[in-house]
Amino acid sequence: MKHKGCENEPRILEALGQGVAPGAMEGSLRRHIASCASCAEVVSVYELFQNDSEQLCAAVPVPNAGRVWWRATLAARRAAAEQALRPILIAERAALAVGGGVLIALLGLAAPWLAEQMRHSSVFSETVAHTFSLSSLLVTSVIVCLVLMAGALYALWAEK
Repeated sequence: MKHKGCENEPRILEALGQGVAPGAMEGSLRRHIASCASCAEVVSVYELFQNDSEQLCAAVPVPNAGRVWWRATLAARRAAAEQALRPILIAERAALAVGGGVLIALLGLAAPWLAEQMRHSSVFSETVAHTFSLSSLLVTSVIVCLVLMAGALYALWAEK
């Protein structure tokens, strides 16, 4: 069920909103508040909120304005520095990914030469080096390259 308030309630709320104390309102409103239960309830709720607000404001220490300004300035500088460093970080990660890819590609290209050197060396003549074929070395190097490139791309695009 909707509560139909008193017709003077908007005037009382407007006066209270402007900071006029209930005792300082014009005489006709004060008399009306004394005779109307609805308006008296509005004023009592207003007074309770005012008391709570005053108690809370007194209990909470207000920080020093200079310290608040200093912290805000530091936060703004930090945000500006992060914004300025973002392209550098992206370029650094991209260079790292490209460098890693080039290194892996060079290792893949050098794998046949290394395998040949291991076959002709007397130290490796009776070891496992003969069991590896060139195709298995290439497949392994491609798989390692793909795994490392995936890791480099993740590091490139990952956020803190």
